[in-house]
Formats: sequence, structure tokens, C-alpha cells
Amino acid sequence: MRETLLIRGIFQTVLNEILNAISNNPNLTLFLQPYSGFAIRILRDDPPSSISSVRLFLSTSDDVNTVSYTADIVGWEDKTQLACSRRKELLDILHKFQPDEGGLHNHSKDPNNPSLNLVHIQNLTKLDHPFGVENLIKVSDNKPYSRNQQSPGGWSHVRLAKTIEEKLSQIASVP
Repeated sequence: MRETLLIRGIFQTVLNEILNAISNNPNLTLFLQPYSGFAIRILRDDPPSSISSVRLFLSTSDDVNTVSYTADIVGWEDKTQLACSRRKELLDILHKFQPDEGGLHNHSKDPNNPSLNLVHIQNLTKLDHPFGVENLIKVSDNKPYSRNQQSPGGWSHVRLAKTIEEKLSQIASVP
């Protein structure tokens, strides 16, 4: 795992739908569609794969300041650049496993800048010990992530603060 990304404010219904689908298909790759029309650069510039995944931390729209889920990002696509055959393939997967997503959507608030990120994830897991976003350090300025943002949406390239990294590794090593 090479990087860590935080996406804030995912709808709980989206996460529940993914958890339900992977309960019967643990290796299934499913999708998140952040609303913004701006590319997630660390994914666009160096697309992840199952061999070189990116760790993902997620908060829900009900509690944007608490990281409650983790997953592996194993791919990224620009929805505005999909070939017709790929679009159909994705729509079939979404219809079968994530019907509440309503297909490939554009919820960008800017009509000139449509939603373009299609984030491929595996291994979505609800954390037994959620933690506050202030335990994440933004790579851009090496400062803790702020709890001041109350509205859902957005992402940041982050790393774990040493204290939470040690705590999570201890939890993970307990049988």
C-alpha cells in the first residue's frame, strides 16, 4: 500500500450497499463517485491497482469528522472519458451490485465541470475503533486535518499521525 486518501461524507446507504454486495462476493470491486468535477490527482496521475493499492479512509455524511470505514482503492477512471463499451460494463455492475447509485451520475454543482471520478474499491470495512479526522496529517502542508469542515464532500491526501498509527497497528495485531 503506497498512499492514503481521505474522502469525507459518503452516504451511509452507499456504504451499506457495498458491504451487502461484498458479503457474498468478498473480492468484488465496486465504486464510489465523489461529486466534484476535479480529478483526484494522486489517483489520476498514478492510477492504483490491486497490486499497488491506495489506502482509503472514509467518513459518512452523518459524521464527516470521524473516520468510520477503510477500503483499498484498486483503480480510478475518468467518467467523462469512458468508451461506450466500458460505460455499459460499468452500468451493468452498478445495476447489479449498487442499484441505489442510479448508474454513473453527475452531481457536480458546476454544469461546465461534470463529476468525473470513478473510484474502484475493494475490502470495505467498518472500523471497530473509529477515529477523528484530526488524527490524519495532510500531506500538502504537514498539518493535522481540521474538524472545522462540517459539510460532506472533498478529499485529501493524508497520512496517519504516529499516535493513531501505533494504536491501529496494536488493534490489528490482536488475534
